Amino acid sequence: MKKLLFILMSCSAFAVWGHAQEELFEEPAVDEPAKVREDSFLIQKEMVIWRTDQEGGSSVPMDTCQAIRIHPKWFLTAAHCVYPSCRGSLPCTVQITLAEGEMRQRVRIKHSTASKNVFIYDGFFPGQNRISSVDVALVKFDPMTATYSHEAWSDKENQFVPISQETFEKKLPHSPETRAQLNATGARLVGVSGISNAKLLPQIAVPLMQNGNLSYRVSPSRDVFFIKKLQFFIAPSFGVEQGNSGGGVFTAQGDLVGLVSALVYSKGSAAFQNDEGKTVLTLQNAREYFLFTGFNANTLHFIRNHIPSLRTIDADTGFVKPTTKNFNAIIKTLDKAHMSLE
Repeated sequence: MKKLLFILMSCSAFAVWGHAQEELFEEPAVDEPAKVREDSFLIQKEMVIWRTDQEGGSSVPMDTCQAIRIHPKWFLTAAHCVYPSCRGSLPCTVQITLAEGEMRQRVRIKHSTASKNVFIYDGFFPGQNRISSVDVALVKFDPMTATYSHEAWSDKENQFVPISQETFEKKLPHSPETRAQLNATGARLVGVSGISNAKLLPQIAVPLMQNGNLSYRVSPSRDVFFIKKLQFFIAPSFGVEQGNSGGGVFTAQGDLVGLVSALVYSKGSAAFQNDEGKTVLTLQNAREYFLFTGFNANTLHFIRNHIPSLRTIDADTGFVKPTTKNFNAIIKTLDKAHMSLE
């Protein structure tokens, strides 16, 4: 039987803010780990994407990423995860593991010009913008037209074995892990529209769903900043695993504040582009930081166009504290935090 595995990193000492700030935002005691709502991470799923017209080939390139079920019929992920296989009119297949506990249920979603189910933010460019504010995509899930596969874990064979949908549904009431994952859907998104440079107040947690095991890591640093000029978040690196792309960046209490974007380039630097396509700056030693996409006015509008009932809350209602630090000052703060984590 598959089990969920939770990994919680210890938290370092935090700086104490002014008395007025403490009245508004209650801080945990020094070295006290954040209280994490682990069940809220069950909305994160493992996802595999490939070109549908290559299924018969001897070698099919596949992209493995994460996706977040923010609505019963919609998954949120990073644009760079689906762009190679699904951009434009390319036919592609998205396979999402809806649950993997005592039993496993996977769904395959077909995308084509005739049946569009993958929606990539129009402003996404798979180069410099891979870790910018527009690395967002949606996958539409129609339970009536999707193709399912069902399996049950066999202790005798030490692997999953195929079962019928009827058997799956009959066993489901007695499979609490599988049922919990299937029922997990929806998240409240924290929007950063209109805010200036700011420090994120809650600790962030980054989950990873892999082979039926859900692990997560909580940032040991409170130095997480939103950069107005570039519309993304930046924090000291704390070991986010490869394969996290498209997964969520949550508060410890389960609110969704962003998406894990791409790895930076081999030389370790990253350039960013604004909405006009102009390079804003180049961040040196980018591998030393954790960069993730936030939900700004453009990306929230993109998501709401498809999901009008989306639950959101503004970041300035208690999630961020404005800062007068400019980009260079923020980088210096993060450098110090990074050194303390080593």
